[in-house]
Amino acid sequence: MIRNTVEESRERLVALALLLQSATPQRPLTQETIVAELLIDEYPVKASGPRKVRAYQGGEVATRQKFERDKAKIRELGMQIETVVLGDGSVGYWVDADAMYAPPLALSEAEQRVVGLALRLCGFGRSGAFSLFDEGPAPDNGLEFSNYFNPVLRALRLGRVLAFDYQSSANKLRVVEPLAVRVINGATYLVARVRGTAEVKGYRMTRITSMPVVRAETFESDEAIRAIAAAWRPEYARTLKPVDVVVETTADYATLLTREYPSAVAAAKKGGLREVGLSFDNLREALRFVVNAGARVRLVSPKILKTELAAWLGGVNRGAVPAMDGVRFDPVTTTDALGQALQLLHAVHLSGDGLRISELARRFDLSADVVRHVMDRLVSFEPMHGRYGFPAHVIKECDDWEHEAEDDSLYRAEYGGDTDATDLATLTWRELFELNIALREASRIYDAPEVHAAIDKIESVIGSQVRVENTVSEQLLDVVRSAIESGERIKIHYTPATAEESQERTIEPREIRVLNGHSYVRAFCLTRDAWRTFRVDRINDVVAKSPADEPRVADPVSNWLTAVGESGSDVVVVVEASSRWIFEPLPNAQWRALGDGRHAVRFRVADRSFLDHLMVQAGPGAVVATPEFADAGRALARQIRAAL
Repeated sequence: MIRNTVEESRERLVALALLLQSATPQRPLTQETIVAELLIDEYPVKASGPRKVRAYQGGEVATRQKFERDKAKIRELGMQIETVVLGDGSVGYWVDADAMYAPPLALSEAEQRVVGLALRLCGFGRSGAFSLFDEGPAPDNGLEFSNYFNPVLRALRLGRVLAFDYQSSANKLRVVEPLAVRVINGATYLVARVRGTAEVKGYRMTRITSMPVVRAETFESDEAIRAIAAAWRPEYARTLKPVDVVVETTADYATLLTREYPSAVAAAKKGGLREVGLSFDNLREALRFVVNAGARVRLVSPKILKTELAAWLGGVNRGAVPAMDGVRFDPVTTTDALGQALQLLHAVHLSGDGLRISELARRFDLSADVVRHVMDRLVSFEPMHGRYGFPAHVIKECDDWEHEAEDDSLYRAEYGGDTDATDLATLTWRELFELNIALREASRIYDAPEVHAAIDKIESVIGSQVRVENTVSEQLLDVVRSAIESGERIKIHYTPATAEESQERTIEPREIRVLNGHSYVRAFCLTRDAWRTFRVDRINDVVAKSPADEPRVADPVSNWLTAVGESGSDVVVVVEASSRWIFEPLPNAQWRALGDGRHAVRFRVADRSFLDHLMVQAGPGAVVATPEFADAGRALARQIRAAL
C-alpha cells in the first residue's frame, strides 16, 4: 500500500518536474506563480472523484522550504534547473531540456533488437535504459547506474567546467575540466584536469557524492592533454618505467597467462613446469600481477620486485582497527518515488503505441497495483489549466471500463498543440551512455553489423570522449556462445579462481552475462550434477562437443550473477582511500566514511578463500574489522612470501 504522504509528494514532484520542462528562458516560472497555481489531485480522495487542490499549502516559510526541497530532488535526477532574474527582480525557473535529453536517435528495428539483447547481457538494471527496450524484467547485471552521467556528458560536450563533491580520504568539493569518460573493465571514471593546474586525475563515478554542476566557465584542451587523458589508468604513474618479470608456474596456468598477455613468452622447465616472461609498464602494475596470481606462481625475477612484494605481503591485514560501535552503513540505493514515476512516464512516452499495465509491471519489477496507482495519477495531470504545455498528456484506454480496477489497461502519450512527438520522445544523455557501454560489451560476443551501426549512431551524438576498454582476454567466448545457441554440451578444461591445475568439466551452457568486465556463463554441470557459474577467461580449452538433448532441473537461482552478494557471512573491512577501488566492484557492498580518512565496507562472503585473496590484493591498505575473519589473508600471504 502506498502511504498518503508518499503519493502526495510523488504527484507534486512529478507535476513540478514536468511543468519546469515546459517553461523556457523567455517564459520562466516564479515560485510565487507555481505556489499560487500548481494543482494536483486531492489525496486521499474525499469525494466521489478526485478534485484539484493546491500542490503547495501552508505558511510562507513552510511553503518555501518544501519548494526548495522539491527543486533539490529534481536536480538529484540530473535535471538542470536554470534561474532567470526577471525585470521586477524576482527569480524565474525553467529546466534546460538539452541538458537532460539528447537529440533524437533513429534506430532501425534490427538495431533496436540488438540494443535489447545487449542490455540483457550487460544492463544497468531496472533503474537504467533496459526498461525502455525490453519487455521482460531487468537482469541482475552489475554495471554502475548513475544519474550523474547527464551533467557529466553535457559538460564534456560543451567544454564546460564541472563541480561536484567527491569521496576520497575526505568528502570535499572538486572543480575540474572534464576530458573523457573511461570505462575500464566495467568501472566508470571521469578523467579530468584539476581546475587551475596541469594535473590530470581520474574520479570514479561511484565516489561522486553530489549531483555535478555544469558551470558557465569554458576551457581549452589541446592534443597533448587529451593524449594524457586517453592514457590514464586507475593506478596511473607519472613516469612509466617498464619492468620485465619472470615467473614459474604450471602448464595449465601458463596457458591462461599467455592468453591474457599476448606478448608473454613461455618456456618448458623440468617437472612439467613452465617459465613465463612478461613485461609491465611500471613496478606497481607488476606487483599487482604477482599478487593476483597468488600461490599459483613463483617469482623468479627481478630482485627489486621480490623486495617490494615481501613488504606488501608483510602488511596484509595488519593495522589498527577502529571502534565500529555506532557505525551505520548506507543502504543499497533504491528508486525514489519521483524517479519511479518519471521512469514509467518516460517508457510510455517512448513506446509509440503505448504500454499496458502488465508490460510496465514486468519491465520495472513492480506489482500491477502499483503501476495502476501511479499511472492513473499521471493521467489526471492538468496542473496549470493549459497555460503551460506539457511534453505529453497520458491517455488511459480500457478494454472493460466496468471492471477498470482489474483491466490490463493501456497507457499512451498524446501530444497536443504544435508539439512534435519526435522532438520529445528522445533518450537522456545517461541512457545513450548506457546503450553505448552495453553495445560495446555485446560486440565482444555478437559481432553483427547492427551492433556496430547502433554504436556509430550513438557516438555520433555523444561524441568520442567516451572510451570503453576491456583488458580481459576471452578467446573461447565465441565457442561458449555458439554452444548456447546450438543447444550443445561441451567438455572443458577449467582452472578455478585459486587452483594451479585445470579440472575437466562437462557443462551445458545456458546464458552469458557480463560483470565488472568479465563474462560469466551459467551452465548445468554434469560433472557436479548441479547448476554452476563459470568465468569464461578461466576456461583453458574446449575439448569436445555433443548435443544437449536431456531435460535438466530448473535453475534454483534467478539472480545467479550477483548471488555472491546475497549469501554467506557479513564481513566489514576498513580500507585506505587508495585501496577502495579493489572492493568497489563487490555486489551489494555498503560503505561508510570514517573520521580518520579511511572507509569501512560491508559485504557478504560465501567462501573464505575469496576473502583471503581479496585481502592479499589489498595489501597494507586494508584490515578486517570482523573478529571472525581477523586473520583473513595472512596465511596465504605467508605462503606466497615463502615461495620468494
